[in-house]
Amino acid sequence: MQSKTLFLFLAFTCTFANLSCQSQAKASDDPAIKMLKEFYISYITEGTKIESNEDKLESIQKKYCTAKMLTKMKHEMEEGEMDSDPFINAQDFDIDWLKTLTITKDPQKADVYVVSYLNNYSKTQTHMKLHVVKEGAQYKIDAYL
Repeated sequence: MQSKTLFLFLAFTCTFANLSCQSQAKASDDPAIKMLKEFYISYITEGTKIESNEDKLESIQKKYCTAKMLTKMKHEMEEGEMDSDPFINAQDFDIDWLKTLTITKDPQKADVYVVSYLNNYSKTQTHMKLHVVKEGAQYKIDAYL
């Protein structure tokens, strides 16, 4: 009886470990997650430079965002509806965010990804939800939710 219980436990453990590895492999193969990582690495790195260049930040946004998204951001900035950068949910950048940056697919909403990092100043986890679409061969950020 004990060996049967042990066998079932080991079978369950192996199955669970296999599923866990498969889901991690799928997430790392997701081209939208890859694009978002590239975006956040370049965006945060540029934003933390002593002489951060607004033109360079806009260039990064143009590369990784849809025209619709950029138009919406511009409108919200002009109307005073935006008091922080929607990509980082803050006004200032911190290079340490890249150490804790995680990007996962929202399991409940199609094409929505959750980007998060540990904010060292407030010691809280910051989360942003982004809608991603495919334009031609590229994935782009289409909206922040």
